[in-house]
Amino acid sequence: MRNVISTNSSTDVSEEYAEQVERLLAAQAAQRETTQVNEWGQTDLHVRLHTYEAPGSGETMWAVDYSDPVSRELEETGSFEEADARYEELVRDSAENLGTDDDGLQERFAVTDVDGVPGPLPKLPDVDPEQVDELLDEEGDPVLYLALDDDGDPVLRIGQTDQADSTTTVLTRSQILDELNLNDGDGRVTAAYAAREVDDFAMQADYIAHAGTEAVRRAAEVLFAVPTA
Repeated sequence: MRNVISTNSSTDVSEEYAEQVERLLAAQAAQRETTQVNEWGQTDLHVRLHTYEAPGSGETMWAVDYSDPVSRELEETGSFEEADARYEELVRDSAENLGTDDDGLQERFAVTDVDGVPGPLPKLPDVDPEQVDELLDEEGDPVLYLALDDDGDPVLRIGQTDQADSTTTVLTRSQILDELNLNDGDGRVTAAYAAREVDDFAMQADYIAHAGTEAVRRAAEVLFAVPTA
């Protein structure tokens, strides 16, 4: 592959040719794409595979466009196989540099089509305050856990402790009682009882639900773990 644009080494084409290729790429959608966004939702990194007719010759070319906050590399070749392999190589190299976010969770690409790298999580459900009530009223030792429905989509379900894996449990009845400073000593606590005994119960339930929603992301990291070789 030859360098068309590079911040790290010399290029193999004229500046005019590079500018023409860059305009071609800007006017079309990529054949393949991987991106990562920063905390402000802006694209921090992209790796894109493009095809076009080379300026001047009209030859069918393939290019891999890599950009991060400090560098830009645009390489082209007449071989799809070579470009496709280079695209996957750059994505996998970038994946090795992904760290963890402020919550200690795996950073992920916002978009990718490469197998075995941290891709985006699906839309995750929020814990609802009504589910706090349901856990209080449920018999036994209930927990709220993240599972997959028949279509493979993440859903929240209530079950008993022995029915759910601890790694996918997002909220337990015991946690709720601790947060509310209640216990079942004189009879089993229900949602109605908690509403009578706890000042601002609705606000407390909202807080507990919010904390549960934060735990959903951790559970999702288990359900959608990145495959390893």
